[in-house]
Amino acid sequence: MKDIAIYGAGGFGRETAWLIHEIAQHDESWNLIGFFDDGLKPGVLVDGLPVLGGLKEVNQYGEPLELVIAIANPQIRSKCVKAITNHRIHFPVVIHPSVLRGAPDNVFGKGCILTAGVILTTGIVIGEFAIVNLATTLGHDVKLGNFSSIMPQCSISGNVTIGERTFIGAGARVLQGVTIEADTVVGAGAVVTKSFPAGSRLIGVPAQHVPPTA
Repeated sequence: MKDIAIYGAGGFGRETAWLIHEIAQHDESWNLIGFFDDGLKPGVLVDGLPVLGGLKEVNQYGEPLELVIAIANPQIRSKCVKAITNHRIHFPVVIHPSVLRGAPDNVFGKGCILTAGVILTTGIVIGEFAIVNLATTLGHDVKLGNFSSIMPQCSISGNVTIGERTFIGAGARVLQGVTIEADTVVGAGAVVTKSFPAGSRLIGVPAQHVPPTA
């Protein structure tokens, strides 16, 4: 049995702890030892699990450790991973038992998290440290970039490409053949009907780019 911990003790981190407990009902490979979180004092309990420290303690950890980066914000998650230099740390793929994984040749990058009720079909590539949240569907040949975050109950149609560090809000829809380039934010409930360049901020039905305010 391998020790596993969660980086991030916020809402998504706590949900990830539940996910790991669910996995343990089917597979006893992991022993969940607690959270790392720079915003909480070591020893504080979160849902009955101790906070073990923050980034400093991760990088000083002296034993092999599986670490799940459970931070929903793609940019923060990316920075966190880059700051972890401890060679003893490994980043597992974490998939809820209820996930329909689709075709056997679907690709799951290291550190990705797929939560309960996700449905995949075929030809899918999930990038490293990507998150696919509750009850989301991914159609054929979808490509999710590294560190992308897909929030609950999204529908991603076939032949969609989503760039690195992109955030897709809850209940959003992305239609067939669309490309959303890196560092884009899609608002909750938006329907994306065409491709958009990197750094877009999309809201509405159909989704339109909203320039940042000064």
